[in-house]
Amino acid sequence: MCADKFASAGEAMQRLFDPRLRLFDRRNRTLELTPSPLVKQLYLEHCLADRWEEICGPHLAEKCSIQKVEGQELYVSTANSVLANELYMMQSLFLQKVNSVLSGRLKIKKVYFRSGAVLRRQKAARRKEEAPPPLRYTVCPQCGSRMAEGLEMCSVCERRQRQELRQKLAELLRIQPWLTYENCRLYYPCDKILFTSVRDGLKGYYCERVRQGFADKKESLLAVLFVTGKQPEEITSQLYENTLTYLRRDRNVSAFGSRLHGKKQ
Repeated sequence: MCADKFASAGEAMQRLFDPRLRLFDRRNRTLELTPSPLVKQLYLEHCLADRWEEICGPHLAEKCSIQKVEGQELYVSTANSVLANELYMMQSLFLQKVNSVLSGRLKIKKVYFRSGAVLRRQKAARRKEEAPPPLRYTVCPQCGSRMAEGLEMCSVCERRQRQELRQKLAELLRIQPWLTYENCRLYYPCDKILFTSVRDGLKGYYCERVRQGFADKKESLLAVLFVTGKQPEEITSQLYENTLTYLRRDRNVSAFGSRLHGKKQ
């Protein structure tokens, strides 16, 4: 017999309790099936649990669950006694939604809200299933200290390596202040955040030296190269003087009407 001729468990259970769905024999006579009270109780609990989020809403469905159906009474477990009291005040609306889901299979007349340990045990079991696996440890290839598995090196060695890379970038940019991030990666593999931090730090240092009047010729030239982003052969004497004038201006006085490469004509 084909598998599609078998009704699903939910459909079979629904035929047992829904008067609108009748079973007929070969002579087109109605079959009278009387389920046991236990089966009927389990089916009703299944119907309510299947549409529990529709009854309570997604937020509240996480904090309460069906405990059992007994006769015409429904028992609901809540996360705490405060929530149980709040739901008790809304039990008429709660009963209306529950009975609308049951669609006449049974009329629930009373609902009890209890702050039991059932829901807490369910949440604890879910947390245990969703808990991340325990960390595994190995040794750092640089210094031999213990570190989490999957890392290339420990945090101490990584910080030291990053500091060494910062110093190398600073030396490189002092020699070639016009380098861009893409060109700098040809010398050292670094991220853009580190490159920008080193370059801005050097630029700010030499520009401040010029502004305060402490810069010598070499520091002044480095400040001009950092600001313009040009190579030394592209720096004209006019551009050099205009840039230094721009850097030496009083920051408290508005620079309106002036430009980096000279005054407005």
